[in-house]
Amino acid sequence: MKKHLSHYVNNLLYSFSTLLFLRSKTVGLILLIATFFNPNLTVLGIVSWFTAFIFARLLGIKKEDVVHTIYTYNSLLVGFSVGFLFRITPLSILLAVGTSILTVLLSYTLFSILSYYFRLPVLNIPFTIVSTIIYLASARYSSLYVESFYAHQRLNLPFLPNFLHGLFSAFGVLLFSPYDLIGILVLVALLICSRIAFFAGIFSYFLGIFMLFLLKGSFVQAYSDISTFNFILIGIALGGIFMIPSKRSYLLAALGVIVSVFILDAVSVIWEHFGIPVFTIPFNLVVLLFIYVLRNVGYKKMNFFIKETPEQSLSNFLNFSQRFDFISPQPFLPFSGKWTVYQSFEGEWTHKGVWKYAYDFVITNENDNTFRSQGKRLEDYYCYGKPILAPVSGTVIDAGDFLKDNPVGTIDKKNNWGNYLIIYSAFGYYVEISHLQYKSLRVRSGDFVKPGMIIANCGNSGYSPQPHIHIQVQYLPKLGSETVKFYFRNAMNENKILQRFQILPKNNKVLPVNISRKHKRIFQFLLDDEFPFEYRIAGKTVKSLKLLVKMAIDGSYYFQFEGEKDKLYFGLENDIFVIFSFDGKPNSPLRLLFLALPFMPITDSVGLVWEEKLPFNLFFNGNSLRIFLLSFSNKFNKIGGKYRLVTETKISGQIHFGKTKINTELLLNQETKGFEKISAEISAVNYELILRK
Repeated sequence: MKKHLSHYVNNLLYSFSTLLFLRSKTVGLILLIATFFNPNLTVLGIVSWFTAFIFARLLGIKKEDVVHTIYTYNSLLVGFSVGFLFRITPLSILLAVGTSILTVLLSYTLFSILSYYFRLPVLNIPFTIVSTIIYLASARYSSLYVESFYAHQRLNLPFLPNFLHGLFSAFGVLLFSPYDLIGILVLVALLICSRIAFFAGIFSYFLGIFMLFLLKGSFVQAYSDISTFNFILIGIALGGIFMIPSKRSYLLAALGVIVSVFILDAVSVIWEHFGIPVFTIPFNLVVLLFIYVLRNVGYKKMNFFIKETPEQSLSNFLNFSQRFDFISPQPFLPFSGKWTVYQSFEGEWTHKGVWKYAYDFVITNENDNTFRSQGKRLEDYYCYGKPILAPVSGTVIDAGDFLKDNPVGTIDKKNNWGNYLIIYSAFGYYVEISHLQYKSLRVRSGDFVKPGMIIANCGNSGYSPQPHIHIQVQYLPKLGSETVKFYFRNAMNENKILQRFQILPKNNKVLPVNISRKHKRIFQFLLDDEFPFEYRIAGKTVKSLKLLVKMAIDGSYYFQFEGEKDKLYFGLENDIFVIFSFDGKPNSPLRLLFLALPFMPITDSVGLVWEEKLPFNLFFNGNSLRIFLLSFSNKFNKIGGKYRLVTETKISGQIHFGKTKINTELLLNQETKGFEKISAEISAVNYELILRK
């Protein structure tokens, strides 16, 4: 019973906060309290919300359904619309119940149509349609007691200048209460939860007012227009909700506000004939048009994973965009041992034009020579005849090794690519390796290969003045197709620095990071694994914790301490252990693992060094001023860590953030799996998680 009550209360508060496109119980509570000044709004709003909740269950709509918040939020608005017009009576309650049922049906139908065919959100279109119906129908209902004519002037502050009165009134209208005190409460709720939404809302409002002034010639007339709350909604929606907050999103929001001014006045001319306000027609029309066009033109900063606040959406976007690349092909190096980059991207010889994204590799000695003796024979070249390894998991679609190797100093201009191999990767791209040794292929078309398998030998066929390995990535299966940019996922330089997402420069010596089966076992976490820890601060045990491995509804895995809500999402993919994101409080003990090991190749290559950027929410709360500043410039995002595999089981790290340095240490549990110790020294205080055996 207590669990069900908590669910209802949370949904009610989230429905209130959704009025501002946020998901915050604090904001929802403030907005709920703000409606108490007009009990008609509170009671009929909650009646409509509760009706929507029950009717949805009756229809079989589950509480986990993605449309869940949409219909309760729209029904809440419809209840406000009824409460704004009429006093609380059995008839007005009946009206709220009936219109709420209509809102649920309309919300679900519109959601299905708009999301499936146009990939668009419903916004509050159902509220606008149903409220219009209420206004038209109520003209015939003489048994209902009208309430809207009785203004609550006591909620206004008469000493305020026009521009503040207009601002507060516009924010108050979001709760059907165009009064200063209500508007102030709404603004306070917005500021507490999101500075980005606060800024976008105020900026958009005054921009819209200025446009109305230019068109109407009167600020007084502009401030008195009750429909200007549409500017606020447009600013918040485009500036920080459906797009990642940035200078461009603010600009697009501003343009949306400018466009909405004409729509607002045009709709007002028509709707006033029926005595109906414009509701949110300008907001819905402008936002849907912008979203539709931007998604179809491929705008890169569309917010496809809308979080609780714009700050969280921005932090999530920066975390994934700066730490991961899920688009660029990432094959493994096609060899073992140390090789030298003979020609890199846009090389000075043959890597030009559509073939600019390719690498040539050779083997050199301590004097950087590619051959021994005089280099007159192919056998004098260190790389000649060396095995070539499959760089991806995939299927061989074309191969040939019928061309003889060129004598040293000669080239085959007729058959540029020489002997070759084309593999179709399981990730949807093709890898071409050229200049193979004559009759050295170990595979043929149709064979399936895995990284590390020997597939051929290095040769000197085709347009090749000396033996080398040529590798390129392309999106077409034809030999010599246009190349695309790619990175090697397992390359490190001779100083053992991981070259993740790096373009390998000419003459750079690289070698593959070896994969450790023992370490793969250490990181092989299974659902419902449990690990008991002691949490210590400055050497003193604070509490005992149990680390659990759980799975989210989308199939992703995360760590969570028993009895706590903070989550740490992780994965083991392609021989890499990685922590994807952290969802929790900055002071959570769980964040220590993120700080100490955000990413690691599954290797025992002692001395390996790698760098990683860290997300802001590990250090600051969701509404930090720093995150707000990030929406204007990413130069403020300078939190980075440098990590080193000191021994086979010890990883040390140093995190740099301005003048602040955080030292971390992590010990792997080689006896079973997981971690023996996780520690971080922050502001001269040592925080530790020690495994209890």
